[in-house]
Amino acid sequence: MKKYFALLVIAMGFGGTSAQAQTQKWAVGFEIGEPNAVSLRKYGDQNALDVSLGTYTGLLKKGKQYRKGEYASIGLMLNATYLWYVPMMNDRMIAYGGVGAQINSRRYYPEPSNKKVYEKTISTGPSGTIGVEFFFAAQPTSFFIEGGGYLEVLPKLAYFNPNLSVGLRHNF
Repeated sequence: MKKYFALLVIAMGFGGTSAQAQTQKWAVGFEIGEPNAVSLRKYGDQNALDVSLGTYTGLLKKGKQYRKGEYASIGLMLNATYLWYVPMMNDRMIAYGGVGAQINSRRYYPEPSNKKVYEKTISTGPSGTIGVEFFFAAQPTSFFIEGGGYLEVLPKLAYFNPNLSVGLRHNF
């Protein structure tokens, strides 16, 4: 599987010599994994601002223990990340990384055995993202893989949630 993925990356990078990266001024897309989200990206010269709205699935977090109870994975997440990127492979790919902030709204169950008793919890903290984005030749579409994490500061100090997702963007 890794071998086929590596071949796909190489083919996408060297498939066309005259194609340029399709980064425009804006991109809108979706990602699947942890989290599931829609995103809007504003590109600069070597930087970008990415705003995502979505939900966590609990895909990467074993167990849902949170404070003295547990949390529901499903809830809203809003993340804003400032990114720096580097064009690679004849401008067919970019590597990027950045830092940002996130706010979440989800249910907290202080007594996990009783799902009728819950609190609506708002949490916030810093986030970090790294990724790679591949641009298709002569198309405004790009494919990306990114990972990182969110470190909750309030209401639970140092609660970490890892992120890993894949997605597509339309650049315009």
